[in-house]
Amino acid sequence: MNGTTSSGFTVWFTGMMGSGKSTLAQALANRLKRLGKTIEVLDGAEVEQYLGVGRAQTKDERNAETRKLAWACRLVTRGGGIVLQAAIDSPYKETRDEARRQIGRFLEVFVECPIETLIERDRTGRYKKALAGELKNLVGISEPYEPPQHPEVIVDTSKTGVDEAVEHILGQLVAQHLLDPAVAAMKTRPRVATRTKEVAAPARPAPSRAAARPAGKKAAPKAATARSAKKTAPKQRAAARTARAASRAPRRSKRR
Repeated sequence: MNGTTSSGFTVWFTGMMGSGKSTLAQALANRLKRLGKTIEVLDGAEVEQYLGVGRAQTKDERNAETRKLAWACRLVTRGGGIVLQAAIDSPYKETRDEARRQIGRFLEVFVECPIETLIERDRTGRYKKALAGELKNLVGISEPYEPPQHPEVIVDTSKTGVDEAVEHILGQLVAQHLLDPAVAAMKTRPRVATRTKEVAAPARPAPSRAAARPAGKKAAPKAATARSAKKTAPKQRAAARTARAASRAPRRSKRR
């Protein structure tokens, strides 16, 4: 590594056709995405279409493709991004080492697989044709493949499952100080804690009139109180008239 302080890095997958580079790259990308990382995967038809890689037939053309992909990885890594390169075999040590020096934060994954297993996996029949001399320039058969001498990770996909390989790669990313160990230990993206809303205490109801009344006394219904008032009013008025009349009447003198 070149000592850059960028948080980005490149995982460079190298291996013969059919060894499992694309499968491992996609599985690693899915795992890193679940951990909250943004990932760029250089692989597939888009890379071939826009970068023009995957069509090389000679050593010089293959080295040119490796340098082109290394340049793209360097830009993403320098900008703090994470890029997984699995688009080509990158069979030559010279240009892989050159990519390592240019990128700096770099993890090389050698995806190893026996030729017998590669032939079994090959649905196109290219390996059989190359072994029969019918196909020229197939890396690993008619063209050399130079295995890495000191890769950070070696995965034999004929013996190791995808999940186990991804865990091994994550462990090496931590060991190389490319990934935070606390993040790598997580299985999924951490949930963001939501702030609990404070619930206001319910207002205490005002004391009712019944509560203020002494115990044992019941409040009379409003309708009954009104009727009682109507009945007592005429009697009170009649008593008042009688008292006034008695005060005006002349007093009789007593007989002697």
